[in-house]
Amino acid sequence: MLKKYMLVICSLLLLLLTSCENPITGYGPQPEFLDEHKHKPMLNVFGVLRPEQELGVPLSYVHLEAAYSVTSDYPDSFIIADAEVGLRRYSGNTVQDSLNLVYTNFDTLFSEHEYRSLDFYPQPGETYGIVCRRDGFPVLTSQTTMPFVPIIEAGSMEIKDEELSFSIVRDPLAGLYDVFLWVDEQRFAARVLRPETGNTGINLKFNKGNIESGTLYIYAYDMKLTEYMTSVITVKPNTYQPPVSTVENGYGCFGSLNVLEQVIEFDQ
Repeated sequence: MLKKYMLVICSLLLLLLTSCENPITGYGPQPEFLDEHKHKPMLNVFGVLRPEQELGVPLSYVHLEAAYSVTSDYPDSFIIADAEVGLRRYSGNTVQDSLNLVYTNFDTLFSEHEYRSLDFYPQPGETYGIVCRRDGFPVLTSQTTMPFVPIIEAGSMEIKDEELSFSIVRDPLAGLYDVFLWVDEQRFAARVLRPETGNTGINLKFNKGNIESGTLYIYAYDMKLTEYMTSVITVKPNTYQPPVSTVENGYGCFGSLNVLEQVIEFDQ
């Protein structure tokens, strides 16, 4: 009887250790295909078009790196500083104008070198494309349509018991909002996804103390940045994790944002 009991226990343990969904070792979802393709070197990009300026210099930039196989000998740096990075403005499928970005920090105005331009000022509602060329890599491309400056719905703002609430008028070009309220040196923040329908409601608790006003910043992210910033990346052994990318022939994201800055009077 004891031998039969031990045999049952061993069989159950063997089943747990060999099953695809293993509660002991934490196996997660597995791919439904067998990827036998060898690694192909590709460009890895993170680019953001934005309307702000710093001392008259536009803050839009493109950061470019190379992606290598884990079995490769890593170079001293992943950063690519000698690529050809071009921006295009579209009207439908037609290119209206274009310019090339330069790898620079504008004489130490910025702490890091990136691909930038002194002559590029993105406009809300416009569609822009990026083309990155570098020998040894496929040509990376992507497009983004810049959101409009966020609009607070008229009559929706309310301040009660140190909680700020309001609604952002729906913009189909924006999918995610970061809201920051600066009160003196304190920052209070909220991140909200745009709902499927209607405006986006914001509720933000803060501590004003004896301060009479604060500065409100609302960042609206386009659909590409929304997808990239809200992708769930898990570090779980034996779990298939597809690459997170919003570009073609490469990795990373190229997107755009817009921002509203507004002073808020607390005693109103």
